Formats: sequence, C-alpha cells, structure tokens
Amino acid sequence: MKVAIAFSLETESELAGRTAALSAVETSGEPRLMIVFITDEYNPEEVLRGIKSVVNETKIVGFCCAGIITNAGIHKQGVGICALSGNFSATTAIQKELSANPFATGERIAETLLASGIKRGTAIVLPDGFQANLSEMLRGLYNKLGPSFNYIGGGAGDNLKFFKTWQFTEVEVASDAVAVALIEGIDFSIGVGHGWYPVGSPVVVTRAKGKIVYEINAIPAYQAYSKLIGCGSKEEFKVLGMMHPLGFPDIAGRYIIRDPLGVNDDDSITFVTEIPSHSVGSIMDCEIDELIDTAVLAAKGAVSQLPDHEFSLVFDCISRVLLFGNRFPEEIAALQTVIDSKAPFLGALTFGEIGSYGSVPLLHNKTTVVSVGRKTLA
Repeated sequence: MKVAIAFSLETESELAGRTAALSAVETSGEPRLMIVFITDEYNPEEVLRGIKSVVNETKIVGFCCAGIITNAGIHKQGVGICALSGNFSATTAIQKELSANPFATGERIAETLLASGIKRGTAIVLPDGFQANLSEMLRGLYNKLGPSFNYIGGGAGDNLKFFKTWQFTEVEVASDAVAVALIEGIDFSIGVGHGWYPVGSPVVVTRAKGKIVYEINAIPAYQAYSKLIGCGSKEEFKVLGMMHPLGFPDIAGRYIIRDPLGVNDDDSITFVTEIPSHSVGSIMDCEIDELIDTAVLAAKGAVSQLPDHEFSLVFDCISRVLLFGNRFPEEIAALQTVIDSKAPFLGALTFGEIGSYGSVPLLHNKTTVVSVGRKTLA
C-alpha cells in the first residue's frame, strides 16, 4: 500500500483540488480511495472537478470542515487529501435528506454500501454536523453494518457560521447528507479521549426534545445551568457554557460529552447534539494540560494496536480549538510524539466526532478521535 497526504492553500476552488490531487498522486500513484477535507471558503463541486481532472476510477469521500490539521499545524483554509493506493477494496455512498429521518438514512446508506460486497472493515462516516440526531443516524448505520466494521469520522461544519455544510463522494455533492466510505483490506485502530471530569452533584434533564433542553432539575434549563456554573448573564454563558459542558456516564464510567451551543429566549438551551429527556449527567470541568494528556492517551491507545501503522487520521472538535486558544498547537505536537513521524498525518476540525470504545459507534463532543491505519497483513 502507498499513502500520500497532500495539502493546497490555493484560493481558487478547482485549482486547489487539482493541485492537491496532483501532489498526492505523485507519491501514491492512482489511488483506490481519496479522503478529502476542505474548508468552507471553497466551492465543493469545483474542488471535486479539480480532483477528478487528475484521477479516473478513484473513489472519493469528503466534507467541509472548520479547519484542517497537517504536520505543519492547523489551517483555517485549504484542501487536504489522504490518498490510498494498493490491494484493498473501497466503496463510497452518499445519502441526502439526513434530517428527515436520520435512522432510516443510516440504514439506507448501509444497504447501498453492502451491495458492493464488502462485509467487514472500516466505515469512514462524514455527516452534516448541523442536522438533527446524528446519534440516530449512527444507530441506523450500525443496525445494518453491525460489529464487523470499525467506525471513525466526524460532523461536517464551517468556521462557526452555522450556515451550510457539504458532503461529497466522487459522484455527488450534497448538504443535509451523510457520505460514507467502506474499506476492506486496511486495518484501522482507534483511540478516543476528551479529558473532561465531573464536578458537583448529578443533574437530571427533566424535559428535552432533540437538541433543545427545556428543563434541568425541573426548572428552566438556563436558570439551573447558570447557577451550577456561576454564570451571571446569557452573554457570559457563551463562554462559561463552552468551559462547562454536560457529561453523561456510560456503563464503564466514561463520560460522553454534550456541548451547549446557546440560550434561547424561553431559557431553554440548544446543544450541539441531541440529549434525551430523563437522562442523568454532570457538569464537567477541565484543565488544558489534562485535555492534552488525554488526547495523547487516545493516540497511544490507537498506536498500541498498530505500532507499525502507515498513516493517521484525526478528528478533533472545533470547540477544543476555541478552548485551547493559542495552546492548541501543543495538542497537535503532543499527538505527533506518539504517531510515527514517518506516517502521513491528516486531521479535520469537526462538529461532533465519531468513534467507539468497543464495536458500537458513538457521537462525541469536545473529543479527539485518533485513528491509525495499515495494510491488512495476509
């Protein structure tokens, strides 16, 4: 297997796609699969046209994201490509109207992918990060694909404009969609970590619908939340809420993070991801050093399973960048001390991260998902 990571800073969309693709193909040869990350300044159809002017039969899966991570650091603008060539199988599919019925959308795209004949391997899942109930989409996807696949990916987003995102394959560009690649013949290992810890007494989400939480501990959500974090105004909540998300424990005692996005006029709170009514969680806190250390542990977990990995893909939450400020490069540098320096490296800043502690895919917030890959050994 040959792997190439290429990145273009060209500002014109088609030229950026073509330049990155040419650079990748110089190393990888004609790829079987390209994983493509673009930032929201680009026209995705034109980027795709530029890429396809270079490759012919290559499968492509991609999305727009809030930033791209390379060995050189974080880029708020650019086109990044991970090109994979060699003796493995890959197929792609895209399913639109994700928000209409997320569970059914997950099932439909899984059925389309399974028609390729691939029965095991890894699913790279790139949904629209702004649409409703991505957890339901993952449940539908898993209901059809099952535990024979690993699951990695993240939600498409923009640079905090919350306007529109794009998902694409070699066939089509869409919004309010999910794009997925299935890969067989490449081993992936995955590490997941966030570094947040619970403080104070547990809270009960007494009324919620979708991404909106109306009541916590039987009083309006903002009133309850603001008291718990010492917040004096809705404007202040924009900062303190980001620093103190909710966490919900799983059976193993790990916490799934759910990130508040903003306060509404009726004192309800909109979250990045859905929260069920009657769920019990905790206000979370963090230390920047602990967040970095936990990201390193996630990387070590992935690398320990595949120490001879040939490339790495990272999906990191955009809110971690906001929280870290000018310290975010420390996290990237720390990850690179664990990942083989000779292995090509590409990452995306996402709105929701997809990874699993076992076989079942979960949607995370404020989390780092690190995956490393290697050609399956015969």
